[in-house]
Amino acid sequence: MSYKTRFGYLLMLALLGLTLSMASIPEYAAGEEELEQLVEAPAFTYGEIPEPQLIDVDEDLSSFGEGRTLATASYPNLRIYPVYSRLDDASDEFQAYMKNDLVPPIISYFEGALKVKSPIASKLSFKSSVTTLCGLATPKELFTGVATDLVYFFTVNPMEDSNTVASSYACFLASGTSRPIVATAYFNTVIFKATKDVLLHEKNTYMLMHEITHALGFASSMYKYYIDDNGKRLSGHIKSGVLSGEEAIILDVEPLTSKIRTFFGCPTIEGAYMENGGSSGTAGSHFEKRQFVFEAMTSPLVYQQSFSEFTLALLEGTGWYQPDYSYADPYWFGQGQGCNFLTGSCSGAGAAEEWCTGTARGCTVQGRGAGTCSADLRSDGCRYQYPNVNYDCENPNAANYGRYTSIQTYGRDGNSKCFTGTLSETSTSDSSTTFCFQYECVGSGLSTQLRVLFAGKTYTCKYKGIYRPSGMKGYFDCPDPLTFCSTVGAKVCPRGCMGRGTCVDGKCQCKAGFTGKDCGLNL
Repeated sequence: MSYKTRFGYLLMLALLGLTLSMASIPEYAAGEEELEQLVEAPAFTYGEIPEPQLIDVDEDLSSFGEGRTLATASYPNLRIYPVYSRLDDASDEFQAYMKNDLVPPIISYFEGALKVKSPIASKLSFKSSVTTLCGLATPKELFTGVATDLVYFFTVNPMEDSNTVASSYACFLASGTSRPIVATAYFNTVIFKATKDVLLHEKNTYMLMHEITHALGFASSMYKYYIDDNGKRLSGHIKSGVLSGEEAIILDVEPLTSKIRTFFGCPTIEGAYMENGGSSGTAGSHFEKRQFVFEAMTSPLVYQQSFSEFTLALLEGTGWYQPDYSYADPYWFGQGQGCNFLTGSCSGAGAAEEWCTGTARGCTVQGRGAGTCSADLRSDGCRYQYPNVNYDCENPNAANYGRYTSIQTYGRDGNSKCFTGTLSETSTSDSSTTFCFQYECVGSGLSTQLRVLFAGKTYTCKYKGIYRPSGMKGYFDCPDPLTFCSTVGAKVCPRGCMGRGTCVDGKCQCKAGFTGKDCGLNL
């Protein structure tokens, strides 16, 4: 690819605006200390978003106009055809990482999580006159046809002066339903690299899932193409509102709006608020960060995010897909907090407990580790425990940053969660910090008890309060057992085992050849 062609291609991607800046994934730039305060550095000047092209393909439209509903219809699983030929400019290590480690489990995820209402009837093929797709040469096999519903190009562009990590968009839509059928993503190999670190690989996984979701239809440029159960274009579902003094898009599609109302306990919310801050690369095409802090379809990405039912519900709301919600990650940030949590103040009297003050270190709402109380670029000044990988209980190196590390357990298989307290080896301290302790939930309902294990002993939390272990200095905080064991401490199978395993008693039983907490790793 020539420099001029490459520049034009990058500019086209930039205009589409679905980018993740380096601020989105801070540890790509940071060393041992993760960046705590994010700085935005847009790579491009954004302009008008180009329109995707409609093209005639052989879609099966039989599901529309016959009274079939999502509750009764049986649709085939989505098929995704990856094209890796545009990775040739990358190192052999990067190509192998993408082809073998990162992309395949994510494709398995989407092919398991989504059924498609209008599949390609036989094979997806293009006329010989369609010599390029998304600015790239059309692969020869697409002239004869491939059994797929979506062609997805993976390409790289080393951009030494850019803060863009990755970008993705749909460039061709099926003329019958307007469903995306050809999409592309590019990766800046100066920042985004192959890795053997499990936690960073997990974050890479969420990043790529985030980008593919944009291409599937979660993008402001795609909202107008959404359809109803009869295959007709939706209308009235794109609304406007004001949040934190800024105009925002409100997307009102089902079942997303109903799920939001039920989850937050706010029956009057009009729909999902989309990000109202930042450049055109963020605004409108992500969930509003101050409302959906730990959702993976917000920006910037952070550790401990969730690919939740809200994202799957939005994809269902496009009219193109039927999700399997067992593939959704658990999520509880803001649950039951009411309308004030969504649109009211996040500080002062009446603020929800999810928001914090000061700069103290504390456990994140997700409970997998700790962070520091701070706001980020998109949270509209609302402060929460921003996750830090150095305090992540699944990070074996987190012992370097903890107090009284001899009684703590770290690592992916450590079965530990974050607890707060003042325990100290040397002296009684009023200074609270965080600890990674093993735990066990026993009983059910109101009889639920939380057992916390450390220093060779078991401490039983029967209710919320302070527990002072005998013979030790300081205390640790017992969370409410019922709340803890139904959220932070609940056994879950991440991301539906990526379509590569079966969830048994909250643990993934991986198919042959796969391993890892989510079956996302190859043996």
